[in-house]
Amino acid sequence: MPINYQPATTPNSRNDRTWVQMLLPYLRNFDVFRCPADFGSRPLSDATFDQDLVPGDTDSQYYTASLHTDYGYNYQNLAPILIGPNGGMAEPRQTTQVAEPSNTIAFLDSVWNRNDAGQPYGGGNWLVVPPCRYYEAPPGQPPVDSFTGSLGVRTQVYTTSFGWSSPNEVAASNVYGGAWPWHNGRINVVDVDGSLRSVQTPQLAAGCDVLGHWNGLIHDADVYPWDLR
Repeated sequence: MPINYQPATTPNSRNDRTWVQMLLPYLRNFDVFRCPADFGSRPLSDATFDQDLVPGDTDSQYYTASLHTDYGYNYQNLAPILIGPNGGMAEPRQTTQVAEPSNTIAFLDSVWNRNDAGQPYGGGNWLVVPPCRYYEAPPGQPPVDSFTGSLGVRTQVYTTSFGWSSPNEVAASNVYGGAWPWHNGRINVVDVDGSLRSVQTPQLAAGCDVLGHWNGLIHDADVYPWDLR
């Protein structure tokens, strides 16, 4: 699976690449990362700041714009970045590790932020976070981390937010983990096997109890659409 970005202490266009930029050499068309249903303003595809310009590097101009792609990546489950004493290290998964490729989210419609009226702005978000992190465990046994597979250890991972926030937080960009129903209340999801499906927001939380800061547990891994099981 692709990594979400190349870890750097202070990421910018000179020392970093988002997953969008890493795919650009194969696609050569940045417009495919924009959803036709998103008419809002966002950073231009061309460079808008000096930091986006790296001499001789044609893809560097897309750094800022790539953060606002309308398709968020399920990076915590497919390519988590673990934080250690020497900084972050990406651990991308193999496709063979995904038990149900046709029911495991790879990318989905996303939003950068919402204003006080609840309207989206700024385009989409290159990353989305799942509603739950830990599997429900039998009494007396430690929970298993769905991101890392570790038993009962709260490993430090790079994250844009810690789980889903309350829908009442109107301006929060991490409501529903950054997912956004651009299509008449529905969200387009691309699964690991490349198939496409349209779902309603509650379906993204199937199989888990949604609580803030990932305190809710995954109780049915068979229907939970984010993890590798």
